[in-house]
Amino acid sequence: MSRFQCIECEHEHGTATGCPRCQVQGAQVEICGSHGARHVHRCPACRTLTRSQSGI
Repeated sequence: MSRFQCIECEHEHGTATGCPRCQVQGAQVEICGSHGARHVHRCPACRTLTRSQSGI
C-alpha cells in the first residue's frame, strides 16, 4: 500500500486524494517505500515517483 505526505501539514497517511488531518484536497506527495518522504536523487523508485507526479 502506498504512503503519502501532505504538502500543507506534512502528515503521513494512506490517502492519495486528500489529507485526513487538515482536510486539504490534492497536494499529496507519494512517499518512497525505501526511505520515506525525502527524495533521494540516485533512487530509481524516487525517480519514478517524481516522473509520475510531474506528468513527465
